[in-house]
Amino acid sequence: MMLKYGGLFVLSALLIIHPAVAQRTDENAVREAEDGFGKSVGSDSVGIYASGNVRGFSASDAGNNRIEGLYFDKAGQISNVIVRGTTVRVGLTSFGYPFPAPTGIVDSDLRRVGDKPVVSVQLNSGDYLGTDLVVDAALPVSEKLDLNLDLGLYDDEYVSGASGWFVSYGGVLRYRPVQGVEATAFFAGYQYGDEEQAPVIYTADGAPPPRIKRRRYFGQHWADWAGDNRNVGGTIKANVGRWQIAVGLFESHFTKNDYASAYYSSVEAQGSGRSTLLIGRDQNNASTSGEARISRSFGNGALVHRVLLSARGRRAEARYGGFDTLDLGQATIGVPDPQPRPDFDFSALTRDRVRQMNYSVGYEARWRDFGELNLGITSADYRKTVAQPGRPAEVVNDQPWFWNAAIAVTPTRSTTLYGAMTRGLEESGIAPANAANRNLALPALHTRQKEIGLRQLLPGGMKLVAALFDLRKPYFDIDSRDGFYRVLGEVKHQGLEASLAGQPLAGLNMVIGAVYLRPRVTGQAVDEGRLGSKPIGRTNLTIDANLDYRLPCMPALSFDVHMLYEGEKVANAANSATLPAQAVIDLGARYRTSIAGIPTF
Repeated sequence: MMLKYGGLFVLSALLIIHPAVAQRTDENAVREAEDGFGKSVGSDSVGIYASGNVRGFSASDAGNNRIEGLYFDKAGQISNVIVRGTTVRVGLTSFGYPFPAPTGIVDSDLRRVGDKPVVSVQLNSGDYLGTDLVVDAALPVSEKLDLNLDLGLYDDEYVSGASGWFVSYGGVLRYRPVQGVEATAFFAGYQYGDEEQAPVIYTADGAPPPRIKRRRYFGQHWADWAGDNRNVGGTIKANVGRWQIAVGLFESHFTKNDYASAYYSSVEAQGSGRSTLLIGRDQNNASTSGEARISRSFGNGALVHRVLLSARGRRAEARYGGFDTLDLGQATIGVPDPQPRPDFDFSALTRDRVRQMNYSVGYEARWRDFGELNLGITSADYRKTVAQPGRPAEVVNDQPWFWNAAIAVTPTRSTTLYGAMTRGLEESGIAPANAANRNLALPALHTRQKEIGLRQLLPGGMKLVAALFDLRKPYFDIDSRDGFYRVLGEVKHQGLEASLAGQPLAGLNMVIGAVYLRPRVTGQAVDEGRLGSKPIGRTNLTIDANLDYRLPCMPALSFDVHMLYEGEKVANAANSATLPAQAVIDLGARYRTSIAGIPTF
């Protein structure tokens, strides 16, 4: 059983049907995490970063998603039922991942099968009494072939009072025809429906709105999201002598058959504002992506060299727009105002296509007890086409070169120092609807990052990892001179991140991560006073601390503590309003036992 307290009640049970294997009951993110930057294992997660927020930016937008080390362009989230865990790698922890882009790497590991068949059933209730049921079958078909099959049923409840249902499914097939060669194929997806979204609130003075009652949904109950998500793909990895070959091909889809976005504008201090609803249908994102990489090692003994060749590509398409906007009149936030469902008047959709290829050459040198050198250069071929109904297609082309370089040295057996510089290319979307060049295809972002840091092994098996980083990207805004949306400056995130992890005492695992971030925006809009110098929603300080303790006299029983602190956040573009700092403490306990000989917790 697992019980946590952090403003809500969580009850979890996991049963392993095969009595000889208890691998799922031992899944624990705190015990498996190597650092405090970001790790998920099953339903557990720890760390200061996640895929949508690494050093203050999205690693997904930066093109840094990986599936077992291979490039993957994610249109929709991979169903968690087939993902055993996800790791966020930054700084020194990203060494060994060829050709990184600025921000960080988010690598997902698919489920694997043990020596014996296992069927596990996991039941959770929590998060405002939402209930989840997950069934996983791990089946070793033969010595060379194994199969995972998974199903998940979710009834999600949110703090806003909104809710939604999800049906997840998936499978992982692995085949090892000869030693050193493994082929993996997977499919995963989910259907979702009746998913309500909390309205977005825009206040008249830019200050935070008045408090509203928790768990009371005040949107329209017929304004739901519904659709499906699908991911399929496969990889082949082979080690043949000094040659290493890795190939991956993936298809990702996310569809919103029904879409609704509610917002309140010009909300006054007493909570009254204009209620508006944006309704759409048949919104779709799809991407085909993959990577082919070949490398060869040279040298023996203390010094080993490796040369790498890689080709990465993606072909992405999105359909969006065609919305119908409904004015629901004056209303008060937090107070339900049900209205009848009207007939909608949808218009044609905009089609957005991106084709990108990256061709890379890399070199790595590893000198035992001395250090490591990583170098890479990439030629990119980028093309984006935006076709709006009734208008000529807008086309953007870019063919830049970018590079990465990193070096690590080990002056002592317990100390490693490193420095790295990286250049990259990211998607930038289209101009917003209130710009004179609305829906114009924007050029891709050229990004850059530099960092220095260290890893220090401490007494008692503890490990400290720390880094100073400087991450910069172009900043888009509407030019006050002509109303066009273009690059007017730069957004930069400078900061210090640190992780302390290990087992200081027998039975006690500790993972602590912290980041001090100094985000800033520069450019014309800031100089003219139209925009504050701090980005919305960013905090200067985040601390995530986790402890897991197993009693020496009763190893089946463990206690865990999770403490999260997030500092003050800027709440509006003018930087005139802030949201206060917050701290959350979760207390939990686990008891690993068996019911009728079946491992359970």
